[in-house]
Amino acid sequence: MSLSALGKELNLHKSHGLPIFCLFTLMLCTQYSNGDQVRISTFEHETARMDVSIEVLANIYQRLGHEMTLIRFPGKRSLVEANQGNVSGELIRVKTAAQLLPNLVRIPTPVGCLKAMVLTLKGQPKVVGMGGLLGKRVGIVRGIEFTDRITQNLSRQVLNSIDSLFQALLNGRVEVIIFPELDAIEYLESHQLTEKVMISEAPIIEVSLYHYIHKSHPALINEMTVLLNKIESSGELEAIIITAEQARY
Repeated sequence: MSLSALGKELNLHKSHGLPIFCLFTLMLCTQYSNGDQVRISTFEHETARMDVSIEVLANIYQRLGHEMTLIRFPGKRSLVEANQGNVSGELIRVKTAAQLLPNLVRIPTPVGCLKAMVLTLKGQPKVVGMGGLLGKRVGIVRGIEFTDRITQNLSRQVLNSIDSLFQALLNGRVEVIIFPELDAIEYLESHQLTEKVMISEAPIIEVSLYHYIHKSHPALINEMTVLLNKIESSGELEAIIITAEQARY
């Protein structure tokens, strides 16, 4: 709605005795009723896992009649922007991220799964489970809440980018790095590192990923909750995720 049209609308309602704040409340409640763009924040890093999640959520929003617009930020700033309501929600986070996001509502149906793998230089001893990280220098990417949480009590180095994370491993500044499986496979292949770096046989931790929406959009929260629950029960959500993953490789 243009400013001039909004002014006419306000004057019209004022002449009929309807308080202006009621009009704004009505506008907020119906914000997404006409298929407007929904602005969603996420990490600035472009990774396979992120691209899969973008494809899945864009599909879901399209089914609801909305166009998802992605706004990229550094990891922690993405959380701040979403929690402050500067965007409509956060693309994907783990369940425990809710502790940091009091103004966001977690949609209860998972929209993906993240398998955290340990990567080491080839020839080094295999790392099995979290216990295998004890006494080792561990590298993680800044802004990823779950890797930050599980390494708090370890000797670690927090890097600002994916490239710097892998360089830290190659240069011996860290002995192991923790990175999502899909992203690790893609990075090693695209940078010809498969002969130098080894991925653990099993994840050290596997967590579900959830979509978060700001509490100021209750209608959108309800729409998303109902639809995700429905297509999860039918098996359609799993098919959407698998299709998005297969399209990536």
